[in-house]
Amino acid sequence: MIKIVVLREVRAKDAIAVSGFPGMGLVGKTVADFFIKTLNAKPVARIYSTKFPAQLVIRSNAIADLNRVDIYFANHNGRPLFIVTSDTQPIHDEDQHELSYRVAEYLANCGVRELIATAAFVTEVIVEKRRVFVTGSNEHVMKKYIDAGAEPLNEGMVTGMNGVIVGWAAAFDIEAVCLLGETWRSIVELNYVDYGAAKTIVDLIAKVWNMKLETLELMQHSQRVEAEVRQLVRTYLKHLSEKEEREERKSSYYIT
Repeated sequence: MIKIVVLREVRAKDAIAVSGFPGMGLVGKTVADFFIKTLNAKPVARIYSTKFPAQLVIRSNAIADLNRVDIYFANHNGRPLFIVTSDTQPIHDEDQHELSYRVAEYLANCGVRELIATAAFVTEVIVEKRRVFVTGSNEHVMKKYIDAGAEPLNEGMVTGMNGVIVGWAAAFDIEAVCLLGETWRSIVELNYVDYGAAKTIVDLIAKVWNMKLETLELMQHSQRVEAEVRQLVRTYLKHLSEKEEREERKSSYYIT
């Protein structure tokens, strides 16, 4: 069961939309939250589904509500922009598809012509400069992101709503891309938020769409997280090395 609650009717010509749902490093979610806060976006719709976890979520001021998809709207320098996010995703594939379908349908009815889904690309090593990868519904829509510095993702898959929403948007004649910010596996496994990967995506969107966005706060959070993760990794590797040395010394007693 899905119910769409419209808080404010919005019809915009040639609007764009940015979506970001919880995933690895909370990269997509962080991007969406950044746009909502920075652009002072206002809620226009909520999409409820019985496929979300059966939880009553306690929000600020003791107000409680169900898990839901939140859709916001802002007008930035004359450009209409929808932002789509949620605090969780349905667990099963079929339910993620159904919810993505309803989101895409709603956006199409509001006049959205291009959707920018955001997600994470996990790399095994700690890299200094984060990249952004792009895949999309056609070469034309991807070109401006590649020209702005994104690298085409030529194989693989993007799981969850951050991926499948691109396909459903295309089914409603919305051109769509998925921008994946490069994140460290150590950040993901330590359950940190990767503000650095989110910042690279925000910077790329700002460049493509000529937006002036202040990302200093994202950079500061990123520097803190990266410093903490680096220290934890160094400590782990030091302990691992010491353990291996102890075991090596112990085993040497049995050499004949």
